[in-house]
Amino acid sequence: MIAVERVFMESEVKLPEVAGHRWIDNLGHASRRLSGMVEMKGFWAIVDQGVVSLGNFLMTIILARSFSLEVYGIWTVLFGFILLLNVIHYSLIVYPLMVRAASPDDAESQQLVGGALALTILFAVPLGLLLLGASAVINKPSLGLWACLALLFWQVQETTRRALMARLAYRKALAGDAISYLGQAGLIWYLARRALLSPEIGFTVIALTCLAAAIVQAVLLGLRFSTRVKARKLVGQFWSLGHWVLWSNLVMNVSLQGVPWSLFLLRGAGDAAGFQAVSNLVGFSHPIILSLGNIIVPAAARARIKSGLNAARRVAMVHAFQGGLLLLPYFAALLIFPKQLLGLFYGSKSEYVEFTVALRLLAVVYIVYYLSLASKFLLNALEENRAQFTAELVSSSLLAVIIVPAVVVFGISGAIVALGVWFSVRLAGNALILKRVK
Repeated sequence: MIAVERVFMESEVKLPEVAGHRWIDNLGHASRRLSGMVEMKGFWAIVDQGVVSLGNFLMTIILARSFSLEVYGIWTVLFGFILLLNVIHYSLIVYPLMVRAASPDDAESQQLVGGALALTILFAVPLGLLLLGASAVINKPSLGLWACLALLFWQVQETTRRALMARLAYRKALAGDAISYLGQAGLIWYLARRALLSPEIGFTVIALTCLAAAIVQAVLLGLRFSTRVKARKLVGQFWSLGHWVLWSNLVMNVSLQGVPWSLFLLRGAGDAAGFQAVSNLVGFSHPIILSLGNIIVPAAARARIKSGLNAARRVAMVHAFQGGLLLLPYFAALLIFPKQLLGLFYGSKSEYVEFTVALRLLAVVYIVYYLSLASKFLLNALEENRAQFTAELVSSSLLAVIIVPAVVVFGISGAIVALGVWFSVRLAGNALILKRVK
């Protein structure tokens, strides 16, 4: 933090002195004040994401232990499809909202949130039809109706949640997220204990808890619904801002899924399971890594509106640095004690204990992944989405070229190295884009 302040102050030393050194003192005070605010906002963003990740983790474990393999497989397919549809909603509605609602104009922000909620409800119709189609493919059309209900209220709650984040109100968002994600896990555990749980009930629980959370967050927003929403204009703005993010996110998600599938198809289920096992351990860093986007996008967008490009870069750098400090001890433990940690989570006699090299490699690769995500989120905040999509497409194309020979020859280690190449090229591409942004 001191280093950040020093760079900030030294970059301004060449300005003319208007009133002695008073402006330097004021500048240093402002910088320290900004750093303190960033620390608190970052803390609550991480806590909020931790609640979301914990709720998801607990719900997944409870469902896996409660359903048979066949039933859990059906749940996994439909739930995974909802996650993919949520990527579309995030890219085209939530992301533009987070950037535009960063405006200090409260009336404009309120109108944007109301418009985003209206679009979310309308957009749920075509997305719901896709979900119904997916449920028909697996011969569970009635279950698809309950999944559609969960999809609608999940996306409504995600809109109110991100609207609070656009105002950097992470502490307020935490209340609704606890109701939604921890509430889901608690209700599903209660129903499972009484043998009342089914996929239909599971999706109903998601729908009800998300609805309750959305109401709480709408109240905290002080949301006032208005009929003066210019839908056509808003759709044009959101599409213009979000469609390149959509292509980028789709490319990224398809690429991520391609790695375990390549291992499964080319080396067998054992290697795919080993990759998932080490990924689970590294995944404990996700609350911090995923919270980075929740805070960098709105905070850097707001900083750019108020103080310009350099302020946006500085805010993003401070958040990325703080998150990196929090991750450092855990990644150091993964590098130093991989076998012990694998034994702790999977049992000392588990076959997964032998994947120490893979765990070390993935820990190093995740550091590059973290940096590439931080640069991507900053580009999103600066609305450099088309250029970022180009970097994503180029790096993912390279992954597609090298993943098969890497997996065939080196197995899990080859897959992880291929991931490292992908993230490194993406990081380099994002850095080049940031260098030319003015």
